This record gives sequence, C-alpha cells and structure tokens, in this order.
Amino acid sequence: MKLSHFFFASCVALIATMQTSFAAELCLDVKERKTAEEARAVAVAAGYIDITKMDEEDGCYEAKGLNADGSKFEVYIHPTTLEIVKVKKED
Repeated sequence: MKLSHFFFASCVALIATMQTSFAAELCLDVKERKTAEEARAVAVAAGYIDITKMDEEDGCYEAKGLNADGSKFEVYIHPTTLEIVKVKKED
C-alpha cells in the first residue's frame, strides 16, 4: 500500500470517529428521561409534523419524517431537557 493511500484511509477513519463521538456528546448528562411521546410532541410543535419513525440514537430521541414541503428530516431531542439539539435536513 502506498503511503498516500494509507494516509488517506487514516484520515477517513479519524473523521468518522470524530463524527460519531460528536453525535454521542449531544445527549450527555441524562438524568430523568422524558417519554418518547413527549419528545414527539416537541418535534411536532417545532413544525416537524409528518414523523414516520421515532427512535433512540446516541442517547438522544431521534424523530425522522417529512416536512410540509416534502423534504426529509432527522431531529435529535435531548431526553431530559426535551431540547432539539440537532437537525439534519435533506432536499
């Protein structure tokens, strides 16, 4: 393997690790978890009305679905504070 290929592969692995650890840091300090239904209500109140999946990822509640304009979204909600900590949108 050429040194440049090894360097590139190492960089990709490092970036993937950093992204995973960042996502996991969004929902630290979880004390008393609220329910998934309470988290869903927060997402709906914020305008994410067509929720097709409600799950848990990296300690956060994760709501997935479509907005009113038909674009996909993922919303991450802290399980204790019910604060929206991250939003991913796709066009």
